Amino acid sequence: MIFNSSQTSIGLFVTSIPAILSLYLFFFRGGRKAAVILLMLSAFFLRLLMISLDPFVQEWDERFHALVAKHMMEYPFKPMLILNPILAQDPHDWGSLHIWVHKQPLFLWQMALSMKIFGVTPFAMRLPSAIMGCIMVWLIYDMARKWITNESIAFMAAFIAAFSFYSLELTSGRHSLEHNDLAFTFYVTCSLWAFTRYVHAEGKWKYALLIGIFSGCAILNKWLVGLIVYGGWGLYLLLSDWRTKPKMYLHYMVSVLTCCIIFIPWQLYILKAFPAESAIAFGYNVKHMGDDLGHPGSKWFHLKFLSVAYSGIMIPLMAIGLIYVFKFKSVNRNLSISFLAMVSVIFLFFSLFVATKMPAFVYPVSSLLLILAATGIYYLSTLGFDYLHIIDQHRLQVLAIITLCLGFIALKPGNIAEQRSDANTWRNNKIHNADIFRHLDDSIIHDRVILNCRPYENIELMFYKDVLAYHWYPEPRVLDSLQTIGYKFAAFEYHNDPQQLPAYITGDSTIIILDKGLK
Repeated sequence: MIFNSSQTSIGLFVTSIPAILSLYLFFFRGGRKAAVILLMLSAFFLRLLMISLDPFVQEWDERFHALVAKHMMEYPFKPMLILNPILAQDPHDWGSLHIWVHKQPLFLWQMALSMKIFGVTPFAMRLPSAIMGCIMVWLIYDMARKWITNESIAFMAAFIAAFSFYSLELTSGRHSLEHNDLAFTFYVTCSLWAFTRYVHAEGKWKYALLIGIFSGCAILNKWLVGLIVYGGWGLYLLLSDWRTKPKMYLHYMVSVLTCCIIFIPWQLYILKAFPAESAIAFGYNVKHMGDDLGHPGSKWFHLKFLSVAYSGIMIPLMAIGLIYVFKFKSVNRNLSISFLAMVSVIFLFFSLFVATKMPAFVYPVSSLLLILAATGIYYLSTLGFDYLHIIDQHRLQVLAIITLCLGFIALKPGNIAEQRSDANTWRNNKIHNADIFRHLDDSIIHDRVILNCRPYENIELMFYKDVLAYHWYPEPRVLDSLQTIGYKFAAFEYHNDPQQLPAYITGDSTIIILDKGLK
């Protein structure tokens, strides 16, 4: 099914029904456990909808991740974009490489496993992100109730997280770095959740180990920002009476060692197996510090991003939430300082010291910001209830309405529906071209190299079909030499178009011209 804007709007409403019922159970009936289950059910249905909305692989950067993950189904330890290249490649152009170590592998392995089970489709490729997004709703709920010690705030934070626009569009693959950033945020959130549990459980070994496992997994998705939890943990050690207990330092060291055991082997492996490609990839990561790499922005870029990811109204609520967490003794002050330090370090580092500005660089701490926003609205509501002398039995009802409104604001349903409009020419073209790729006759193309796809749409074609494809064509002497050694070709033609094929290709009777009307 291809969704248009009205069908998308209906889908958003239908998948929200369990969450609406959860508000009734939580605030009117006191059924907290059942309410959380319903909320997570709605979060999952909503994410299943999001991964179904666009029946094509998105451009930046989903199509590249999707193709590498497809190849990892058969070669999990040899990350490849172009499987068997025959034309010269620029080793610095990560969009046309053979060996592809441009990203860490864990999220790609997850995508590969899903496609191995459910088939090579955009839906199956996106499914791990839908599952992780759903789990994050519960993680945020549990973190908030342990940190803030208020069930209502915890549920409100989880409700906002379930409908978080930016997280949903990452799940759909629509925003850049999509599943990579979603997986990174998930594992960082897992490490923060384990740290919250560790503090609440007075330093249990199992949570120290979980912090290490999740932090290692975070690094195995993105890079060293996954260590952020250790900065907060170290600060907590210095602030609390744990600083006099040697066992707590042992926990810390063992957790760090566990983290290293998770992520270091892959780095050593690729350095040995793919030394040239790894050197370029690691060098590219360092370049983010001094070069914008085509993604410029001011030092205020990431603060402005807050209104995109969470909507403008959430920003003052986060600030008010900060007042609450330091005002009330029921909230662990040292934990609050540790969390605030993590958020501050992330924003300051990427704002002041990293030239490349990409939205999701600061998104890994989104769980903490959503909890602060929920805390802020609860604190404001309490002040309003006291001022207006609203009786206790009505306060929960008003909170339910406020939470519903916040969920709607966080969802931005108009934005999601607008992007799936029938009038969206870009989307219509992507649907059209993906349909052509899926229905190319295998008997014609299976032993041919496909030339002249639209820019980088060769990546999409290779996702749908087991062929070698390029979005350019070689010069005559290169083409002739490849034909001499046995390669056969087909090429897409575009009439009256800058990408129209030259005469030496259209006049070659051995080359099949695919006049399919690609847009």
